[in-house]
Amino acid sequence: MGTWPAEAADHAAPALTGGEPAVPVPSFQELCERYLPFVWKCARAFGSTTDEIDDVVQDVFLVVQRRHAELRDGALARTWIYSITRRVVSTHRRRRRRRHDSLTPQDIDALGSPGQSPLAAAEQQVQVRTLAALLEGLDERKREVFVLAEILEMSGREISETIGVPMNTVYSRLRVAREEFELAVQRHRKSSERRNVP
Repeated sequence: MGTWPAEAADHAAPALTGGEPAVPVPSFQELCERYLPFVWKCARAFGSTTDEIDDVVQDVFLVVQRRHAELRDGALARTWIYSITRRVVSTHRRRRRRRHDSLTPQDIDALGSPGQSPLAAAEQQVQVRTLAALLEGLDERKREVFVLAEILEMSGREISETIGVPMNTVYSRLRVAREEFELAVQRHRKSSERRNVP
């Protein structure tokens, strides 16, 4: 996958240590095959654009390759890879913000349906931007749980195992996130209605 980037150390997740592993640790190749779709979906759900997604995924697995020996329990592989993915995505987003980038034409094409008209594509672009803005209104912990549940369609148990928090905490954050998101949607609708009044 290429040489190890110097900045990749910034994305390193804490070493997972302990006694004898409950589940054998998969090889690096097995981790790539098993978690590539998961990493790709997480990266897209948390804001990676079409033109950067390949770099994000590659950076994630470069970190996985470098720190593979620190994974001591195969049962923790998903949580470990997820934490690395979130760090890599955050780094790429910060770089993009410094460049003042937004959605690219490729992103709009990727979000559209085959044969979609330019008007429909433009409307969908507005919806995507609106969703992103509404999600930014949630604090990071609530936004994380909301995206995993509502966009990646993960169960409470899967979210708990992935981010390493108790299920009660997951459900509590999700409940509040849904309430805050719904309020944000209502405010947005009222604001849009006022703008459209002649």
